[in-house]
Parts: sequence; structure tokens; C-alpha cells
Amino acid sequence: MKTSKKIFFFFLLIPSALVISQAYFTEYGNLTNVVVEFLNNSKSFLYISSYSLDKEEIINEILKLSNSGVDVKVILENPCPELGNLVKIDYEKSLHHAKFIVNDSGILFGSANFTESGLETGFNDFIIFNDYVEQFKNLFLSLWENGKITSCFPFLVVGYDDVEKKILELLYNAKKRIYLSIFAFTNEKIFALLKYKESKGLDIKIITDSWFFNSRLNRVPIRNLKIIERPMLHHKFMIVDDKVVLGSANFTLNGLNKNFEIVYITEEYLENYLDIFDFLWGF
Repeated sequence: MKTSKKIFFFFLLIPSALVISQAYFTEYGNLTNVVVEFLNNSKSFLYISSYSLDKEEIINEILKLSNSGVDVKVILENPCPELGNLVKIDYEKSLHHAKFIVNDSGILFGSANFTESGLETGFNDFIIFNDYVEQFKNLFLSLWENGKITSCFPFLVVGYDDVEKKILELLYNAKKRIYLSIFAFTNEKIFALLKYKESKGLDIKIITDSWFFNSRLNRVPIRNLKIIERPMLHHKFMIVDDKVVLGSANFTLNGLNKNFEIVYITEEYLENYLDIFDFLWGF
């Protein structure tokens, strides 16, 4: 079931520039062409980070850009033989799980792998910004050249920032509501804090994937829990009062402490993510 297509623009005023961003959701349709169009804006460089990438249209666009002289580099957790030496595979024990693209025009960042499930058949989201190029470019090149994680402010990077602590602080200070829509949820600290906040009268709702059945948290009674088995619920967002937390990190021990993940906390997009949450709650 798909809802009618909507497009959202945000204009963020900062002292030196106008930051334009746009939110996309697979609930409103296929996002493959959006990614291909973003890739096509690459003029001198194109750097891609993802857990997996196998969508034919995206592979073809990457190869075309590389053949035209664009500096293309890709870091993945899973191999993509079609891209040959354009790819470095992460062989660390922790997962290379952050999903972003950075080029001359901006960044694309969110929960979606560049696969059929990520962009078409599963439930995912991403944001395109016309800014933050230098932050993501520097982070990517540090990983590519030295295998080191660096800052990407104002984004939070697992392995550099204490992301779990930041999220726990945000939850502890919540006043009215906490809504989660997340693929994997096994973090017991977060779960315990949600139960505590619910006991204080906050509106707590959790939407997660059938993966939750394998978690020992599944044995604990939860009032407002919805499991979506099909299609894959792959979002990683949370609404805390009037803030949105989004990105690549699942709420697991590894997702918030060990993997390479990126998280963004913002007051933008609130109504858009509330709309998506309401749609999924009634799905």
C-alpha cells in the first residue's frame, strides 16, 4: 500500500548560506530515480558509503560518471563486483553501516541502502541537503585513506561521538511523546527508559520489524507496539517531543556504540515524519 506522493522542502537560514533540504520516503513511491538524478549532479567527485549497493540503474550511473572522469570512490560492507576497483570493502568486525552519498551538489543521507529493498520495496527515508559537503567529504576521505572516523558536525558519528549517551539524554528530557520507527530494537537501556517515561504519562509508541521477535525484549509486555512483517520496515527514526532523530543506526548495542553509523537530530521535518509514523501505525 502506497500513499500519494508528497515532496517536502526546508530552507534553513544560517549566517553564511541558505541550506535547502528535501525529505523523501519510499511510502510515497520508488526512490531509485531520485538517487540517479542526485548522482548525475556529480561534476568532479562522487563518494558513496553504504552497507550494500546492487541496484542496476545506480551501478550504471556510477560507471558512466567514472568513465567521464569524475573521481568515484565507494566504501561498502558487502561486495559489489560490477564496480571493480572503485570499491573498498570494510573488513572490520563492526559493520560499515552508514548510508550517504556526497558530491559537488550536496549530500544524500538516511536509512536506505542502494538496493531494491532500500529504494523500492522496503520502508525507508533519506534527506538531500545542498550543504555539508566538506564535512561528509572529509569524513569519507579519512575512512578511505586512513581507516579513521572523524567528526561530521552537526551530524553525530558512532565511533567519534557518544551517540548512545546523546539519545538517552534526549529521551530522559522528553516531556510529551516518544515515537520509534526502527528496524532493529534491542538496546535495553533505551527500552528501560521508555518504560520509565511511559510510567510518567508520556505517549510512547514503537513500530518495528519482525526482527523484534528474536529479541529478548519481546518477552517483556509492551502496550503500544506494532510489528510490521511485510514489507521490510527499515526506517531508523524517532520522534521525541518536537525533534526528529534519523539516520542509519539501529537501536542496538552495536548500532549505537560500535558500527560506523551517522545520526542527525533536528527540529525540521517534524510534520513529515509524524505523517509517516501515523501511516505506519495504521498500516
